[in-house]
Amino acid sequence: MYRGLLQRLQYMACLALLVSPGAIGATGSAECEYASGNLLADPGFKTLTLPKRERAWRYSQHSRDLSFEYSAEQGILEMVKTGKEPWALLAQSVDVGLVRGKRIEFSAELELALTEPADAHGFGYGGGLSLLAKQGSRVVFRSRLEHEPRMGTHDWQRVSTVVDLPIGITYFRVGFLHQAGGEMQVRDPALRTVASGCSPSVVHQ
Repeated sequence: MYRGLLQRLQYMACLALLVSPGAIGATGSAECEYASGNLLADPGFKTLTLPKRERAWRYSQHSRDLSFEYSAEQGILEMVKTGKEPWALLAQSVDVGLVRGKRIEFSAELELALTEPADAHGFGYGGGLSLLAKQGSRVVFRSRLEHEPRMGTHDWQRVSTVVDLPIGITYFRVGFLHQAGGEMQVRDPALRTVASGCSPSVVHQ
């Protein structure tokens, strides 16, 4: 009798962990109802080799010495660390009229083979989603790698970040941050507005 009761209590505790807000926020959109289609330009990474003014995604890194390589084939972005600089970002700006004052979800599938770098320069390390919002020149929201997994070796997994964007933003950017050693692959990225019932996974004051 007591053994059966203990087993039932253990099962209920495990179930509670699986459906807790923290667990949902870490993995993404299972409970989210979308209010828009995908707002990203070029989710298949087809414009990476076009002249710069025609590219949807723009590359930047910590300093001038080229330290990362990136390419895309059949809709899969690959970013590999090749030098000493600590981070690289492939990102695009989004029309703020579509997202200001709204709850949004930025998500993608990631495949990771990332290692702790010897030259992190105090930036921390990992790979995955990055979001930035500004009002004028002032940063009002920033999210970097606030999901799991973000380090180590992992087969394809979908990760997401759900946030409420301030009404007064004048600039919004989303992208993929490589801040580790090794390789990161990305496919099927999406940015959507979501219903209010979809709980934020990142809350910034």
